[in-house]
Parts: sequence; structure tokens; C-alpha cells
Amino acid sequence: MKYNKPQTENHSVSQLHPSCLKDLNQIILDEDDSLVVLPTIFNNTTVLDLDCVEIIDAKNERRTRNRTMDCTFAISNPINTEMLLVELRFNYQNLSNLNRTVLIEKVAGSLLALGNTININSNYILIFQPHLVQQAINRLQRMNPQIPNNYIAMDLNQLINTYF
Repeated sequence: MKYNKPQTENHSVSQLHPSCLKDLNQIILDEDDSLVVLPTIFNNTTVLDLDCVEIIDAKNERRTRNRTMDCTFAISNPINTEMLLVELRFNYQNLSNLNRTVLIEKVAGSLLALGNTININSNYILIFQPHLVQQAINRLQRMNPQIPNNYIAMDLNQLINTYF
């Protein structure tokens, strides 16, 4: 399954919150403290900023914010379309700070924000700096209690090769 821009932009939550549709390069810049200029890794790649959606929804519903993944986008093949949840973890230096409860809450909050219009892909993607991916994989496997194995650590190149 590969990135599908029209399906991303036409998702009901995207239609409800068009201001939350953002260029993936901009979200990367916002999440990665080491960057000072907009990266040009992705070409014309629009994603739904779930943090933005949650801020608006929580304000409108007068409630505290739920944790959410950073973004989502549609992936599809000729038969099926799903939304892929992605969390950017570029600023991590100490992977012992990865918290099982926080990760599970981020997915739960994202599922609530998206509703049940399009299926959500069963893999939840966590993006790390390339030199930390193997450590992140090991940390996820060693969590106690164990985190489900559909929480997948990768770097941006792996994300591109898999979904773009």
C-alpha cells in the first residue's frame, strides 16, 4: 500500500479541519529540533496533522486534550484504503524514555480523533533518527508489560521505501 494524497485530503476529518492538512516536510521541521530550514525530503506530500485536529476538537468540546500521533495519511492499493498513523521521535537521545502507556494513549487518542470512516492501518509507525532505529526496536521489544508488535520503529528512509 502506498501514499494516496486525494484520499488523505478527502478524509472526513480533513474536510472538517482543512487547516490541519499540512506538508509533511513542515511537520518534520516542527518536530525535529536539529533542523532550521524546511527539509525537502517529500515532494507535494500532504498529511493530516493530528495534534492540530485534537487541539481544535478539545477546544470545541471544552475538554482536555488527548494525546495523539503526530500525523496520519491515506495509503491504498487497488482494493483498499487505510489511514497510517505516524509519530515522529527525532529528538530522542535516551530511548529508555520511551513510554508504553504514552504510546498506547497516542494511538487511542488518534483513533478517537479520526472516528471510524476509513479503516486505520494496524501498524503504528514511530520514526527515529537512523542511528537510533535498532535501539528503538530493541526497547520496544523489551518493554514490560510488552507493547504490541504492531508499533514499528523505522527511520524516514524506511518510511519512504515502504509507503511512498
